[in-house]
Amino acid sequence: MSIVHTTARRQFFEEGICPVDLPPQIVESWLRCQQQGSAVGAIERLGKAALQGALAENAQMLRVALPELDGLYEQVLGTQSVVLLTDASGLILNTTGNPQFMKKAEQVALLPGVSWDEATKGTNAIGTALALRESVEVRGGEHFLMQNIGISCSAAPIFAPNGRLAGVLNVSGDARLHHLHALGLVRLAAQQIEHRWLGLAGDAHWLMRLHPRAELLGSPREGVLSFAGDMLIAANRVALQWLGLSWQNLGQCSFSDLFDGILQAQPLPQAIYSQRGQRFYLTITPPKVALATPPAASSVAANKSELPFQKQLDKAVRVLNAGVAVLLQGETGSGKEVFARALHAASQRRKGAFVAINCAALPESLIEAELFGYEEGAFTGAKRKGSMGKLREANGGVLLLDEIGDMPLLMQARLLRVLQEREVTPLGGSQPYRVDFAVVCASHRDLPKMVAAGEFRADLFYRLQDFIVHLPPLREYADLLGFIARLWQESGGSARGVLLGDDLMASLVRYPWPGNVRQLLSLLKTLLALADDGACLTYADLPEEYQMPVLSEASSLASSSHELIENTIARFEGNLSKAAAALGVARSTLYRRRFKAG
Repeated sequence: MSIVHTTARRQFFEEGICPVDLPPQIVESWLRCQQQGSAVGAIERLGKAALQGALAENAQMLRVALPELDGLYEQVLGTQSVVLLTDASGLILNTTGNPQFMKKAEQVALLPGVSWDEATKGTNAIGTALALRESVEVRGGEHFLMQNIGISCSAAPIFAPNGRLAGVLNVSGDARLHHLHALGLVRLAAQQIEHRWLGLAGDAHWLMRLHPRAELLGSPREGVLSFAGDMLIAANRVALQWLGLSWQNLGQCSFSDLFDGILQAQPLPQAIYSQRGQRFYLTITPPKVALATPPAASSVAANKSELPFQKQLDKAVRVLNAGVAVLLQGETGSGKEVFARALHAASQRRKGAFVAINCAALPESLIEAELFGYEEGAFTGAKRKGSMGKLREANGGVLLLDEIGDMPLLMQARLLRVLQEREVTPLGGSQPYRVDFAVVCASHRDLPKMVAAGEFRADLFYRLQDFIVHLPPLREYADLLGFIARLWQESGGSARGVLLGDDLMASLVRYPWPGNVRQLLSLLKTLLALADDGACLTYADLPEEYQMPVLSEASSLASSSHELIENTIARFEGNLSKAAAALGVARSTLYRRRFKAG
């Protein structure tokens, strides 16, 4: 560890002084970690099944990133380094590196299935890049935890075409042999991953490539825009910077808003002027396939006739359009955010932003700044230009306050004032800003009981509970078989010719699903990732923790009460085929038992 790092650590950890010799990013991260109480504990690593689920959820990013991982590894091969790819939570998905350094990497838990977010691992390149949404380098003693000072890391965030933070690309090596060009390499590789990822949009949407110099079209340095119809729906950071846009502008700008011309096929480079007067050369490729659903809505929101909560959604849309708050109640994973996004897509505010904030995931010390924003210099560690805050970001759109029951009481009072006055005053500021957004709240907790116990403000609760939507747990879906089949199709199972066998489906219907829809989606993605095209999956293909053997006909109904049988049949509205599948027997067996009992 260098003398500079030793001095800085003593000043900060022993004397409480912010060191001036360290990069501002590092000092700000140390302060965040100190406020969050980041500390070393037992290393938690996902089990095999959970890791496979995470890999399945991030399959598209992995597919476009693997060539860059291999290329980056070749460039750092002789530097005692390891190349890592994580998801948006900091969970390591893939590692490749120098065999000699891999042993040291394992000692500090640089392994697939281990999360390196700031809250658990302190200041580190992966977690800090996620927190800042920008590239960062953390060298040796700049790590918050002493156990990590033997490594130096460089990381760059990876953004999906729609602006979603998808993951981080990272190079870690021995702190004594720091790679001088590692940060530049990961930045370039992350940019190339985003470039390749956005190119996939050309299958279903218009794809526009542009650059001020015609000879650089087709290179990773070009800007790329994707249009659904005439609407901008995806872009890379290069194009957004040139056009003066941000991710929040996606879904709000048409082609004519951006350029002096019309959207049409242009296979050869052609000059065009932006509405800002910039000259670009471009090529435009039309969609290769037709869209099956409207571009402005998700597959779930677009296919209204098949939504398990469609009747509730129709009412909620009318209520939200009338300016009434909507409260979603349901178990964890029951689809509250999916419902909220569908509500936004179907409402009059669909052209505005959809801003979601999980109140349970933010430390109490940060939630105020996250919601209300702050001015420059409002507190130690504040960004130089301040922050707008989620409430102002949601202006004109929909604000989802997920797990509202976990919001601190002091913040509840401030939120209530904003909802009443429709004005937001940032931390450290004196000027209020007018805001206009629709409010959707969600919670798995019993809010009335919390109000009675004094744990949730009664005035805020009555302000938010004008229209309550109770989302049923997955196990209570009337047509669970049909819902699983639709999710399988939307996940791409049908497109690959992969079938779900009867014994597997029967087991899925009988499974209790404590994680609800989120858990089901994760399992289906895992099954699809492991399946060969054209395969028929059976009960034996389920991970062990999901295997609930279907009882034999001789034992299953014999041990089932008449009440259970009738309740199951009623659950499926008299459909004996579905009821039999849920009970794990043949339809004829169920019919004979019911007839005999009657």
